[in-house]
Amino acid sequence: MNTMSLVRRIAWLDGLSTAAVLAGALSLWPTPDALANPWTLAARLGVIVIAALVAFYYNDLYDFETSHALGHVFTRLARALGMTAVALAAAYVAFPGLGVGGQAASYALLLALGAVIAVRASVYTLAKREPFAERVVIMGRSALAVDLAEQIQTRADLAMTLVGFVGDPAVAPQTGPHLGGYEEIGDVVRRHRPDRIVVAMPDRRGNLPVADLLTCRFRGVAIEDGSTAFERLTRRLPVESLTPSALIFGGGFRISRTQVLLQRLLSGAVAALGLVCAIPFVAIVAALIKLESPGPVLFIQERIGRGGRPFRLIKFRTMRPEEPARDGVWARDNASRVTRCGAFLRKYRFDEIPQFVNILRGEMSLVGPRPEMASNVVTFSAVIPFYNLRHEVRPGLTGWAQVRAGYSMSTEEVTRKLCYDLYYVKHMSVAFDLRIIFDTVKFVLSGKRPG
Repeated sequence: MNTMSLVRRIAWLDGLSTAAVLAGALSLWPTPDALANPWTLAARLGVIVIAALVAFYYNDLYDFETSHALGHVFTRLARALGMTAVALAAAYVAFPGLGVGGQAASYALLLALGAVIAVRASVYTLAKREPFAERVVIMGRSALAVDLAEQIQTRADLAMTLVGFVGDPAVAPQTGPHLGGYEEIGDVVRRHRPDRIVVAMPDRRGNLPVADLLTCRFRGVAIEDGSTAFERLTRRLPVESLTPSALIFGGGFRISRTQVLLQRLLSGAVAALGLVCAIPFVAIVAALIKLESPGPVLFIQERIGRGGRPFRLIKFRTMRPEEPARDGVWARDNASRVTRCGAFLRKYRFDEIPQFVNILRGEMSLVGPRPEMASNVVTFSAVIPFYNLRHEVRPGLTGWAQVRAGYSMSTEEVTRKLCYDLYYVKHMSVAFDLRIIFDTVKFVLSGKRPG
């Protein structure tokens, strides 16, 4: 069983239920032209469904690492349908032919509210019940094991239930029942009949019951590495639990020349178009920056790019000039120095617009790990495993870490962002880039930070 398939199908269930409710509403309150031409009805229905699903996405209804208690889902869903109504009203004013007539759309959106809540409640209930839920046993009591248990227990969308832990009996797990030692895994499987065993042992050498696991595998129990499971469930790599052999012999990290060319063409086209469209905005921002505080309009700083090569990153200046004797990894984020104009630019990420020039120079890409200062790279490389692997690709204007984790203000937060950066490097593709760009637009329009 693919435990993520249910999650992926929620969008289809939402879409189908919304389409069904809207079709029902339009059949109760049809317009004459819609009755005469079923293609007209289908086109109008499609516009409403697409508007609703985009609003669902914008309101984090498909971000399953956020709270999905039904109360929170209802609030986000009501807000999404309100946005849908506003968007449809604007579309009907601009294109009267799209209108469905009467109050059909309003009634349909109200019915959709109940239908989607019913679908979500049913899915979340079934996702934790047999036979839909996988029964999972976790081998080990490492930090990775605890993180996996937390994911399974707290995320309503995962079709998984935690049976318990197998490992050292002297280490009693607090997040689930202790089922026995490693050598008892065969008996544990016979007693509890799990569908999957996730191996998250801190040290497998001399402790891994290979023969017993092989028997379990041939009897139909799925055996999965803990790092692989964590990556699959969270879409980030567990950096602190990874081993070099897992990266060397694992999948991913395959970047074809065609893919690099397509990504370069996409980045260059967007950067060129962005610079042309931003010319009037740039002039206004430059004037506001000069009026509010002394100093240059642009902030230029050396950053580390692909292959560890330094380059000069360009941004709009958002802070007052730094006082002498202020230094350190986090000094640049001193909030007291941010100007009013700078705060606005940062909130909507407009301060990054000059980096389109870096993209056209080939120093950056539209999507990739954010470039870091050389001094920070030295610091982080010394304490965070695999940190330098993020420099194997071009740095980006935005990235998977930026849309999932936001700003970092500590080494722990930098480590968490690296988990997302390495996931991107492992799975990078044009389709993944488009997903990240779409996510970035969502955060820019909302003015909020992820994480």
